[in-house]
Parts: sequence; C-alpha cells; structure tokens
Amino acid sequence: MTTNPPDIADVLRPLRTATHALHEALDSRLPIARDDASLADYAGHLRALRPWLQAVRDALAASGVPGLERIARRTDRRLAALALDLDDLGASNTIEQEDSSDTTPRLADEAVRDPAFAWGLAYVLEGSQLGGMAMHKRLGARLAPHPLRYFQPVDAPGGLAAQWKEFVAQLGAALADPSAIDAARRGAVAGFRSLMPRFGLQGL
Repeated sequence: MTTNPPDIADVLRPLRTATHALHEALDSRLPIARDDASLADYAGHLRALRPWLQAVRDALAASGVPGLERIARRTDRRLAALALDLDDLGASNTIEQEDSSDTTPRLADEAVRDPAFAWGLAYVLEGSQLGGMAMHKRLGARLAPHPLRYFQPVDAPGGLAAQWKEFVAQLGAALADPSAIDAARRGAVAGFRSLMPRFGLQGL
C-alpha cells in the first residue's frame, strides 16, 4: 500500500495562518525593503539578523533530527556568506546591540524538548531564503558591484524551488499529528517574535 505525499498547501497552511500578521508587519517595516534601500541598510540588516540566525541554527542543530541538522549545516554557510558581506562593507566588527527582551537563547531548549517546535523554526528560516532571492533580484543590479551573497541561494543544486519542495515534504512527514502541528505553529511564531525586536519592532 502506497501513501500519497502530503499536499504542500495542507502542510503549510497552519504555519502560514499562524504567522501571517507577524510576517506582514516585519516585511512592511524593514529598511532593506524600502525602495531607496542602500548598502548601509543592507549592512544594518545583516548585523541585526546575525544573532537570530545563529540562535536558530543552534536550535536546529540541538534538535537531534537529521533533516534539521542538515539545515543547520547549510545555515553555517549562510552565516559565512553574511560575514563576508559585512567584511566587504567594513562592518564586520560592529557589535550587535543586546535586547533585554531577547528570546533567542530559549529556542534551543524548546527545540530539544519538542522537535516539532524546531520544524516551525526551520519553516521561518527556509522561507527567508525565498525572500532573500526576491531581494537579490530587486536590489542586486542597483547595489552592484556588491555581491549581496547572503541573499543568494546556498547549496541548492536543483534550484531553490526544489530545495523548498524537499523541505516541505520533510515538514509534512514530521507533522503527522495535531500535537506536532501545534508545536510547529509555536515554533514558527517564536521564530518571528524572536526576530522582530532585532529590527526595533516590539509588541507585535
């Protein structure tokens, strides 16, 4: 007896619904999303993003799930691309501002307790690559010759769309019951809520 793979829309719908308002609020207020975004805005974006990206990477690595550990290793290469971009911009030594409301240190603890929570974090992280590709298309020519490495796909030999499809298939297999779906929702929401203060967005 064969089992049909889960429908992508059915897998993603609970996470998209849970994070829609947060996603919209974040995207609409990022300086890098403005029409006049500059390389200084890009540097600021990377500096704000780096601690969060590291924290999510650590949470996925701590989950003990092979698929999530692979994403963590891929995130190492994204962090390396981010560091190279900051080096090019002369901003690599800037210290990110600490935030007393920061929740990122707790992400790994939650991921260890419930791997489905970590899958929700991975949903936010992997989705950000799709957003980065759109940003590169929009800003690449205008901000050239800077390569905007962080906004380029990392380790996607079949293309980013194929990588996303593979991720969603793994996500669907991992979220096989309502309790796992609920934990993944919490993880996705925590992913956004821990990121937003990095960009000065509080209480959303």
